[in-house]
Formats: sequence, structure tokens, C-alpha cells
Amino acid sequence: MLGKIASLLAVSLPLVLAGGASTALIGRAGPNLRTLLSEPGRKWCSGTQVFFPGQANYTALTTQRWTTYEAPSYLASIKPSCVEDVQRIVKLCAQRNIPFLATGGGHGYSTSFGKLDNGLELDLGGFKGISIDKAAKTMTIGGAVTFGDVFDPLYAAGFEIRGTLGGGVGRYQGLHGLIVDNLLSLEMVTAAGNLITVSATENTELFWGMRGAGFNYGVVINATYTVSPLTNGGEVQVVDFIFSKEQNETFFNTLATMSADTLPPEMALLTYVDYNATYNGTTAILDISYPGPKDKFLELVKPFSDLNPAYTEFQTIPWNRLLRQLGFQLNDLVCIKEQQHSMYSVATKNLSAPDYIAAFAGYDKLYADYPDTRGSTLEIEIFPTQAVLAVPLDSTAYPWRDVEAQVMIQMSFTESPTSPAANAANQLARDLRAAFTKTSGYDELEIYVSYAHGDEDPASWYGKDKLPRLIELKREWDPKDIFRYDNPLPSSYP
Repeated sequence: MLGKIASLLAVSLPLVLAGGASTALIGRAGPNLRTLLSEPGRKWCSGTQVFFPGQANYTALTTQRWTTYEAPSYLASIKPSCVEDVQRIVKLCAQRNIPFLATGGGHGYSTSFGKLDNGLELDLGGFKGISIDKAAKTMTIGGAVTFGDVFDPLYAAGFEIRGTLGGGVGRYQGLHGLIVDNLLSLEMVTAAGNLITVSATENTELFWGMRGAGFNYGVVINATYTVSPLTNGGEVQVVDFIFSKEQNETFFNTLATMSADTLPPEMALLTYVDYNATYNGTTAILDISYPGPKDKFLELVKPFSDLNPAYTEFQTIPWNRLLRQLGFQLNDLVCIKEQQHSMYSVATKNLSAPDYIAAFAGYDKLYADYPDTRGSTLEIEIFPTQAVLAVPLDSTAYPWRDVEAQVMIQMSFTESPTSPAANAANQLARDLRAAFTKTSGYDELEIYVSYAHGDEDPASWYGKDKLPRLIELKREWDPKDIFRYDNPLPSSYP
């Protein structure tokens, strides 16, 4: 998940991610959900469906979390067909102290989701609408729409977009900024069950907070974004390189000479360390995309092609196929459902070749010692920052605009989460997170919130300078703290 191979990038990451519930509400005691939701007087809208675990096709009919690691558990799932039922559900949960989580695409890595025990799933799977206004250059999407849903209709209309309410980093951010920089308005249900519009002219302070910490404040019904005409007519130059184990040091030393500040705004580099069965060992994969002239692209990637990679594949592809075809379809491997994925990450200002090389060695040993972990990957995202830095830091809640690289340490294993393989994988991940933090160029750990493991200080997700304002918003819009399962805001800070 992470249309990357793993992450945001993501073909499968939700564009809008809804909130959760309060840890104060967690517990096995409480109302009988089967009785409560099935009462004849409940008067759900026609088309609203209620499901219970154990019934036939329950997992097929409801949105299941893609990873089983630290997953939430539910006693019931409700899939509303109308906005009014979303409002009713939120009010009911608040009144009856029912822990709940609203789900869009069913993605997200954070272990904070696992704190929801025996609650209610508010499945937004009925809100999948996509509307494109070509004249206004806008797109409005429902709360369960994913990146994979919008590529084809946007491309057909002649547009592109570069997201989540955590910020929305990605390949085209050098051209268009973060996804939250392109957000025009939201229609959302608040903790009080009210349906409101949030924009630069309505509920403006909440609009600030939603762009960086939105999953803490309500359930998003739909969101409207600015979209941009296709760059280079939608034609993208791409290349995938594979570097062998013997080439990894030379490759990482070359990679560390790149800079997100000086890359062309159209160019994006993603590196993956993975176990490659074809090469019977650990390899480094680099994929580069550039929506521009081919001759210029060949010049830009020459520092890497001159390294004589073990494998090279150039392509010219349409924008809507970009995430599906790059990286040798690693997204299919990393986004396999019903497996255990444990994610750690670090945002860095520096590109550290020694750390990359040490991480490669760590993964190589892990793969050899525990074959069960060979679905694990390291990803290094280097995206241009021109359009990101052009937006004032205080204009949105998103805190980390000067990041040079996102380092994503994703561990995958098929055995028990307490197995030796899982323990070794998670220990390596924590060690690498600590090492990258030391050389990151920041005083403390900084993390893109959508890539967080869930055990970090909230200041690492939201920034010390942003937290007080975000907490005040929380007290105003969700005083009972019912949206609290997605990397939640603290009640106070420090």
C-alpha cells in the first residue's frame, strides 16, 4: 500500500482518511451492537447495510484493513448509503460510548489502529463518487476514493494530481506542491454529528488543521481539489535500474549526491532495497520518472546509467500508468492484503550514503537469517521541493516542508508477530530509525504522519510548533475525543 511499493505513493493509499475513536471508550463491555444497529426504529436510509463478523461473506462485503499487523477488531460493520446515516452513526457512538473507526480504503500502517478493540467499523465504501469539473479544473471525490480510482478518469479529462489528509507527498510535488496545498474544500461530519463545509472561507481555522492532521477532527464525506493540466501531455519518461549486492556502495554514494532542492521539479527518484529472487539475493532498485523530453531525461539519469547497473529498463508511459508500471510492479508485492506489515520511517534533510549502505547490509543479513521476512523493503523517496517550499509553513498544519528524503523501513513477515523473525525485523527497523534520525539533519525525529509506526512522540508527527494550535482545535471540535485511532493528538503538550 503506498502506491509505491509501499506507501503513499500509493496507488492504494486513501486520498481522504477518516478518523477513529477514543481510547477512553475502548473495552469489551457496552451496548449489544447487533441489537442496537438492527432495531426496527433505527430507520437507516435505503441501501445502508449492517454486517457482523462470522456471517457469510463478511470480509468480502466490508472494508478490511490491508495489513493484519496491529489491526483493529470489530463487533459490527455498518456501510451507510447516505450522509444522514453517517451523522446518525457518529451521534449514536458518541452517546453510547461505542468505540468506532471510519474506514475509507482500509489502509494505514499505524499501530494506533490496533488500540480499537471490539468496536464498530463505519465503512465509507458507499462514498466512491468522482466528479471532475474541467472548466473549473477541480475534482471532487468521496471519502472512500483511493489514488487508484482517480488516475484513469483524471487522465481521460486531461488532468493530473499529486494524498492524504496527513499532507500528501509524492512524485509531482515539485510541480504542484503537497496534496493538501491543492485542497479547496471538505464536506465532513463533526464529532457532534453535524455536516459542515470547511474551506478557506468557511471554518477557516479547522481548514488549517485538516491539512496535516485531518483524521483527528471528523469523518470526511467528500473533498474538492484543484487539478492541473497534464504535464508534457501526460507522457512520462521512466527508467528502472537494478544494482546488485556488489554494486550497492557505488550506487548509494551516487544517490547521496542528489538533492531535492536542485532536482528539476519534474523529476522524482525512488530507491528500494529488496530481496530479488531472480538475483538470489539483496538488490537495490532505483526508479526515476520525468514528464519531459527524452533527451533531457537521458542526460539527467546518466550518473546512474554510467554505473553499469545489473539491469536497465527505459519506458515512455502515460501518467495514469505511472505507479502501476514503475519499480517492476513492486507495489503488487508490498500491497498484498492479509499479511503483516510493520512500518517505521524517518524524514531527513540529509542524504547519508553510509546509512544507506549500512541499511542494505542489515536487510541482507535479515533476509539470510529469516527467509520469512523477504517481503520486507527499504524505500527512499527523493522528491523535488520547489512547489512545496513555495507555500508558507504556517499556512497549513503540515510541519515538514523542507524534507529532502522520506526513508521508509517496511517489515513484512508471515509468522506470528511475536516470532523470532518478526522480533528480528522490528528490532532492525528500530535500529535503522535511530541511525537515520542521528544523521537526518534535524534535532529530533521527524516523520510524515502517514508513514508513522505509531510509537513515536506526537511532536514527531505534527511538530512542536503546530501542536498547541492543533490541540486547541481538538478541544473545540472533538472535546470528547471520539476521533482518536489514527496517530492521535495528545490532550496537552508538552
